[in-house]
Amino acid sequence: MKLRRLNFLICFLTAFVFISSASAQPYTLTRDVLIQYTPLWKGERFPDGRPKVSDDIVSRMKYVSITEAWGSLRGMSDTEAAASAGARANTYTNQYYGGFKRLYDDVTICGRAATIQFMPYRPDVNSAIQEQGKKDGKTGGQITWLIDYLQKGDVYVANVCEGILDASHVGDNLGTTIWTRSGNGAIIRGTVRDTKGNMKLEGMNFFVRDFRPESNSSNMVIGINGPIQIGYVTVMPGDIVLAKFEGVVIIPPHLAEEVVVASEKSRLRDTWAHAQVKAGKITASQADGGYTEAMNKEFNEWLRTNADNMGKFFDDPKEAPSPSFIRAYLKEREDNPPRPRQ
Repeated sequence: MKLRRLNFLICFLTAFVFISSASAQPYTLTRDVLIQYTPLWKGERFPDGRPKVSDDIVSRMKYVSITEAWGSLRGMSDTEAAASAGARANTYTNQYYGGFKRLYDDVTICGRAATIQFMPYRPDVNSAIQEQGKKDGKTGGQITWLIDYLQKGDVYVANVCEGILDASHVGDNLGTTIWTRSGNGAIIRGTVRDTKGNMKLEGMNFFVRDFRPESNSSNMVIGINGPIQIGYVTVMPGDIVLAKFEGVVIIPPHLAEEVVVASEKSRLRDTWAHAQVKAGKITASQADGGYTEAMNKEFNEWLRTNADNMGKFFDDPKEAPSPSFIRAYLKEREDNPPRPRQ
């Protein structure tokens, strides 16, 4: 128990130092300001103010498809936001960006965003940043200032001058450090070098604009733990990052559970429907949601019968929703029967 308390105290003090040094970059948000600009998140937060979506939701998010996440977000709206901003706040339409190159096509990145913003080097501004960094106790090159504070499950998300400078941002030394500290991958709107060395990190993936052999280019850190731009997506610290072959979806924390729940319901329906199509029992229109009353009853019975062993229907059993989720979904369908499509 004493060791646990000591570890907590060390983590808290480390986070406090990080928070206290927020003045080092103009675009860094303090804890209070970050809370101010993520008001719809009502749950737990990290000491630096980032929303802390639960480990359960993050682990389940890994099995959400990019299409499902994008489809859910573009139909979601916030009552509070709509009241203050009008019709423009109706849905989350700018949450996906593609066109990345990757180390691996089949390694998913999923976790909570830790953000860093770079801008092209300017001597007078850079000198001021360096001077403040020294006062705040920062050591090493600016490029390490966020990496040294990554926590398990974080996704390193960097806007490196919006990708206009080719010389590479991270080599295998820093790639190894990112992986060791976070156990997760990185989204870099810029370039990465030492591809062979980084590919030795089993389970690690990079989504980048391109790969280059050069060392780091002429840039400077202008913000840590603040909003950044990746393509045409605004990324906030604590957002859930989901990156797969098709690209990257950024999920606001307060919508993460809703995205997961919608995906798991869809996954169950699709798994059953695909089996029915292959058996020649239903048509394409029916498989695409046009269930008859009899089909709804048959699907409900399939859920009831297989709640405890649903994993057998998936290539990866971990994709199957939990028995408790399946039973809750079944009860929801029985209490409010879906209307058959006419």
